[in-house]
Amino acid sequence: MPQEKILIVEDSQEILDGLKEFFQEEDYDVNGVSTGDAALKIFYQYQPDLVFLDVMLPGLSGFEICGRIRELSDVPVIMYSALGSETEKVEAFEKGADDYIVKGTGMGEVIARVSAVIRRSNAVSVEPVDSYVDDVLNINYASQTIAVRGEQIDLTPTEYKLLTTLVHQKNRPIPADQLLHGVWGREYSTDELVKWHIGHLRRKIEIDPSSPKLIVTRRGYGYVYLPANEQAAA
Repeated sequence: MPQEKILIVEDSQEILDGLKEFFQEEDYDVNGVSTGDAALKIFYQYQPDLVFLDVMLPGLSGFEICGRIRELSDVPVIMYSALGSETEKVEAFEKGADDYIVKGTGMGEVIARVSAVIRRSNAVSVEPVDSYVDDVLNINYASQTIAVRGEQIDLTPTEYKLLTTLVHQKNRPIPADQLLHGVWGREYSTDELVKWHIGHLRRKIEIDPSSPKLIVTRRGYGYVYLPANEQAAA
């Protein structure tokens, strides 16, 4: 079985060399570059299974690189940065990042989260039905594509799994910690990931994300997907 490929983008040569050695020891095929321009060039040649991307880079920032990757590909992207505020994390997820790791996190946790993201990306959906359709969503489980009000939208593997998990349990609130473990895995411990991705999903499917009607928060219970046609019938 071929090794999974990780592209590391990090401007500190010392950190880049350390990360390359670490991931190689974990049996990944690794390539590394130190600038955003080089990252975009090699991305198309190397075709990685995951991009491990620093935020602060000379030239193009990590946020800009992530956004450009997302224009053409749903390959998983993990942002890796010394910047740990909620503002930076939200911006990363808005650009389409699958995860955000703050520098200084233990390498055991780093590898667990990298493995979890790749596993989500490679997961093949096995569904009892071929599709789900309501007045807003049309989900094709075979192709893992989603249309909203007739227009196909682009979702990352994480966003796709989060939305389909909610749809599977439609009209039933799912606690944030249950979503976290079901979508991201047991390696994760912060419900903030759920909140940020729910907010991003709302911007993609709601008419007014500030007043959501489809993905609704039930305080004390969790998040629930409410099909539009069933809302109208209620």
